[in-house]
Amino acid sequence: MTMITHKKLLGEDGQPEAAVIPWNVFITLSEPEGLDFTAQEEKELREALGDSKAGNREAFIPADQI
Repeated sequence: MTMITHKKLLGEDGQPEAAVIPWNVFITLSEPEGLDFTAQEEKELREALGDSKAGNREAFIPADQI
């Protein structure tokens, strides 16, 4: 198990409102979730997923042509 060092930011009522984590930990957590994609990249990925589910093979470039 990985230990994540962080700081809690407390609200006026003393309850946690946010956490500050090291940047490398944020990247490690956000990349697998796709949080680093631009809006355009998200749109293209959704379209590709739709093409894949629909069996639209013409929408894709064969790996040997890349």
